[in-house]
Amino acid sequence: MKKLIALILLTISAVAYTAEPVQYDVSFNNAVHHEARISVTYSDIGDAPLQLRMSRSSPGRYAIHEFAKNVYQVWVVDGAGNPLTFTRPSPYQWDVAGHDGTVTATYTLYADRAGGTYSGIDLTHAHLNMPATFMWARGFDDLPINVSFNPVSEDWKVATQLVPTDDAYVFTAPNLQYFMDSPTELSNFSERSWDIESNDKTYTLRLAVHHDGIEEDVDVYLEKAKKVVDQQIRIFGELPDFDYGTYTFIADYLPYVSGDGMEHRNSTILASTQSLHQAEFQQLGTLSHEFVHAWNAERIRPHRLEPFNFEQANMSLNLWFMEGF
Repeated sequence: MKKLIALILLTISAVAYTAEPVQYDVSFNNAVHHEARISVTYSDIGDAPLQLRMSRSSPGRYAIHEFAKNVYQVWVVDGAGNPLTFTRPSPYQWDVAGHDGTVTATYTLYADRAGGTYSGIDLTHAHLNMPATFMWARGFDDLPINVSFNPVSEDWKVATQLVPTDDAYVFTAPNLQYFMDSPTELSNFSERSWDIESNDKTYTLRLAVHHDGIEEDVDVYLEKAKKVVDQQIRIFGELPDFDYGTYTFIADYLPYVSGDGMEHRNSTILASTQSLHQAEFQQLGTLSHEFVHAWNAERIRPHRLEPFNFEQANMSLNLWFMEGF
C-alpha cells in the first residue's frame, strides 16, 4: 500500500510540474550588415553544466555544415544577470557551469546566404533556416519552445510551420526536432491560400512569395501550384495529415538568394535567382518535387533519420528511396 501511495504521489507531482519553455528572442537591428542578435534562455535546469551547441547538419541536408562559423559575440548570464564564463571544447560547443538554474546566451549571427540550408538577412527580409540560426542545449530536446521576432519593418509578415499565437511575431514549437525543422521567412511577401478537404478534415495550403515581380504573376503561379497539388493527391490518394492543419510553400524569388529547394514536415523552402516572369514559372518544377516529399521523405522515410542528429552527418543507404536514382 505504501508503495502504491508513493507511486500515486509521484504521478501527481509529475503531472503538476510543467517545464519552462525554452525562450528565443530575435532582433535584426543590424540587418543592413546581414546580422541578427539572438538570445536563448533555459530556466529551472538544475545546477549541472549547460551544454550549448550550434548544429552541424540540417534536416533534408544530411552532410556536415559547420553553422557555428557564422556565430560570434557570445555573451552568457545567469538568472540574475551575472556574467558567466564558458568553455569551448570544440568550435561548435559552449559549456556553461556555475549558473543558478537559469542561463541566457546572447550571440550575433551573420547570415547572407538565403536558401535551403543557410540563412539570409538584409533590409528586405530575414530568411531563417533554424539549424543555421539557433543555438540549443543538449538534454532538453523535449522542452516546448517559444520564439519572439522583432521585425525590421512593420510590414513584415511571418511565413512558417511554427505554431502561431495571438501575437503576430511570437510562435511556438512542441520540441526541438519540430523547431529545427521549421524554416521561417519574415518579409513583406505576397500571400495566397486555399483549402482542401481530405479524410474528413480541412487543410489550408499557404503560398508565401518574397519577390520583386508583380502580383498578377503570383496569381498565375497559385493556379499552377493548385494543379500540381491536385495531381499529387491523385497519386497518393489523400493529403498527408499536416500537423496543425496547414502546409506552407515559402518562396524567395530574388536575384540575391541561392537557388534551392528543401522539404520540411509541414512546409518547404523554394528559392530562385529568377523572378516568376523571367523563369516563365519554371520554379513550379521545384515546388512539385518538394511537395512530393511531404509524403515520401517526411512521412515515409528511412528509420535511421529519426530522430535527426544535429551534431553529425545523418547517413542512410536508403536516400535513393526519397530522392530517386
